[in-house]
Amino acid sequence: MQTQIPPEVQHKIMQFQELQERIRALITRRQQLEVELREVEGALDELRNVGEESLVFKFTGRVLMRVNKDAVIRELSEKKETLELHIKTLEKQEAHARKRLEELRQDLSQTLAGIQ
Repeated sequence: MQTQIPPEVQHKIMQFQELQERIRALITRRQQLEVELREVEGALDELRNVGEESLVFKFTGRVLMRVNKDAVIRELSEKKETLELHIKTLEKQEAHARKRLEELRQDLSQTLAGIQ
């Protein structure tokens, strides 16, 4: 005899799968931002190690322009802060989603055990 899964359980299973996908997307986005953050930190380290007399250039679209070293350091520092903030936000969203996923997993386990 085949057991029918009630619609509310099917809905919870769908929510569970969607939550898994959301967590994967959050992880992917966080990893992308972490790579970008490492690049910014590397650029800042390089800029801080060059002398004041060194020329600094920056790509703007397809054009390479000479820029003020201090202005670039400020710009990259701001970008670093923004990236760190975005990463923290994604980490919080990921933690919340994982907590919700675990609650849903426990609920589904209990519900499915009750059906059998």
